[in-house]
Amino acid sequence: MNYVVGNLVEPVFRPPSEWDALLIAITTGCTRKCTFCSMYRSKKFSIRKNTEEIKEDIRKARAFYGDRVQKIFFEDGNAFVVKTDILAELTRFSYEIHPNLRKVSAYAHAKDIVSKSDEELRMLAESGFTMVYVGIESGDDDVLKACKKGTTQDEIALAAQKCHKARIAWSGIFLLGLAGNDPEKSRKHAIESAKLINQMAPPTPIKWYVSPLTLQVVPNTELWEQISTGEFQPCSSEQILEELHTMIMYTSNDLHKCVFNTNHASNYMGLKGELARDKEKFLSIIEAGIKNPTLRRPDYLRGL
Repeated sequence: MNYVVGNLVEPVFRPPSEWDALLIAITTGCTRKCTFCSMYRSKKFSIRKNTEEIKEDIRKARAFYGDRVQKIFFEDGNAFVVKTDILAELTRFSYEIHPNLRKVSAYAHAKDIVSKSDEELRMLAESGFTMVYVGIESGDDDVLKACKKGTTQDEIALAAQKCHKARIAWSGIFLLGLAGNDPEKSRKHAIESAKLINQMAPPTPIKWYVSPLTLQVVPNTELWEQISTGEFQPCSSEQILEELHTMIMYTSNDLHKCVFNTNHASNYMGLKGELARDKEKFLSIIEAGIKNPTLRRPDYLRGL
């Protein structure tokens, strides 16, 4: 269960691994409007300008929860767009107020990471900021353009390397099925995503994270409208697993400490381990799931 204080604008979202974090709003909404995402459509993007007010939220959490807070997640959809000096100031203050704090993280867009200098990222890491969660979605530039992600494969790879260099942990999220059910487009989406994973690998072995999710088309999105017009057709469960299999198959055998996790509720099969150490095991599990539908998570248990 999350720790919360005031000034969070509903609905509130955070990564699954931040289920026990204190949620602190420093922005509202998201800087992007991707075609598949409805999460922040009810919010107009804004940055909270009053830093002292944010600090007061952090103080209130100490009064409410005592020494229990060990993780803080800066909301909302792209808090990393905030100026580096303010992010660093709020991060340092968080550690001053919460004595058992060990992690501070946020969602980030690749473009906003790249726009920060290596010195800025290093300063942020030195303040105690520990991790970014980046919605990569695909390594295929055509898919990224179609879903209005506002970035490219090369820019995402550069963002990952800048974070590795600064020692800010990297967690990249891919979206299976985003290319639709055209076999050629689906395969290209998977292969280019694997290529991007290989490009994101840190130069020296440090822990980093890759988490594929599965597309679920929801109302109030452009993709929902594209389905109604026939412009977009979703993948079947078999196609999703084939896409995942292709993605893993094309990842390098030289990857190290890449924590790979498909345990999100949207996925048909749960995998957890490391690339490339568990690559062959992953492929075997997926092959079994392709052949045997009873091994897949049923649709009624899948969700966002």
